[in-house]
Amino acid sequence: MTGIIAALAHTPFWVWPLFAVMLWLGVRNVSTRERALAPMFALPAIVLAIGLLDIATSRADLTLAIPAFAVSLAIGVAIGWNLVPGDAVRRREPGRVVVPGSVAPLLIVIAVLILRYAMGYTYGRWPELRGDPGLTLEFGATGALLAGILWGRALRLVQISRRPSPIDRQGRS
Repeated sequence: MTGIIAALAHTPFWVWPLFAVMLWLGVRNVSTRERALAPMFALPAIVLAIGLLDIATSRADLTLAIPAFAVSLAIGVAIGWNLVPGDAVRRREPGRVVVPGSVAPLLIVIAVLILRYAMGYTYGRWPELRGDPGLTLEFGATGALLAGILWGRALRLVQISRRPSPIDRQGRS
């Protein structure tokens, strides 16, 4: 228990507001709302960039980590694609969709925060593990899976937004 308290006490202050903002963004996804498509790619892009940066800056042999990252990303995209319900509908304005509320983005944000905290703690406590290929593979593949889920969800919403709306199919404008 004292190890957990020590880890929390030594967490940089800037981490807590960042966690709060990310959780707030995740909570916003719980309710149905209309939103533009372009901003939906911000979080997936950030999570993917962080994962790629982690792999690129690792001191470990990346022979297995890079293919594992790619496979995990692809699996995540498939999962994220299937998490979006088919009733996410297109609005009259191009580039905007009504997104049904979902806890999935919130859970993914929480998982990303836990992963990032675990990585920071592990590498801060045992810096020599930055060269461990197994740990690099595990952290990299997990980050890629989470990024893939976010990408799959965003890509599915773009695909849904391009379908003709029921009004368009009836021939009315």
